[in-house]
Amino acid sequence: MKTAKAHAVPIGTLFALALCAATAPALASEKSRTETSIEAGSSAKALDSTYKLAADGAIDVSNVRGSVTITGGSEDGVKLSGSLGAGSKLMVEGSGRRLEMRVETERSGSWSGNGPRSDTDLVLNVPHGISIKLDVVSASSKVSNVDGRSIEVDNVSGNVRVEAAARNIEIDSVSGDVVLQVTRAGVSERTHLQTVSGNIRANGADGRVKLETVSGTLTFVSPSVAELSTESVSGNIEATTKPAKGGRVRAETMSGNLRLRLGADLAARIHAETFSGTLKTDFGKVVRAEHGPGSSLDVDTGGDGTRIDAQSFSGNVELRKQ
Repeated sequence: MKTAKAHAVPIGTLFALALCAATAPALASEKSRTETSIEAGSSAKALDSTYKLAADGAIDVSNVRGSVTITGGSEDGVKLSGSLGAGSKLMVEGSGRRLEMRVETERSGSWSGNGPRSDTDLVLNVPHGISIKLDVVSASSKVSNVDGRSIEVDNVSGNVRVEAAARNIEIDSVSGDVVLQVTRAGVSERTHLQTVSGNIRANGADGRVKLETVSGTLTFVSPSVAELSTESVSGNIEATTKPAKGGRVRAETMSGNLRLRLGADLAARIHAETFSGTLKTDFGKVVRAEHGPGSSLDVDTGGDGTRIDAQSFSGNVELRKQ
């Protein structure tokens, strides 16, 4: 009986096959990569395009003047509409995992002189589970119905509004107002909002929350919060919440007023003080300084490490039961 003879495959052939298998996904990815530009010319141009993006992908959007509106939906891909300002160019680059859109000048690819001649309004319908990074200058922005891993907004002078349930939310603004509405309880892990001269209003965030402003007003409302830190130089702070067991609430302002509305059954170690303002509380007894106008409050109503700290230098401080 004759036995089948094995045919040896040269080592070079095996290496070539392995190399092809390894590079095939990369080649496929390159073929699916998007690189395109849309130019407006001397007058505004209506936008109407669709781009591939995975349901859990990421998008970066940059606009200098006008507005950006991003709305999450159930379908994969990105639907772009709105209008491109005169003298502007929209660059779109990326793949099915990450997409970048940025508005540039037609001349040099960057803003020069007095900037764009007219507004660009970008309207995007995106998968609700994506992550978003948004950079705007003199442009208002709104993000809604998005519940992906993160939302990040860098803003100079426009207003920012976010109505979403992303796990991590970070908004950095210079002079515009910031409004955040977390649309689902129990999903937010980290929320950080800061502005220089604008107001901040945040509702519903219940993880670790940090709010900072120089001259604006801070307002925070949530049924509960794991950790809350609020800081203002000359603006007022008002927060209505109840810290989770073992959580912490810290509020500090230099010359603004501070008002905390806490749970009626709060069990925590509470410290509050003001140098020249008044101190009013529904928890414990206020102690006035023997020398000078200051007053303070130190009381422990129980709890497992829960702490409340409230301080104002020249403003009034109030700690009230809800």
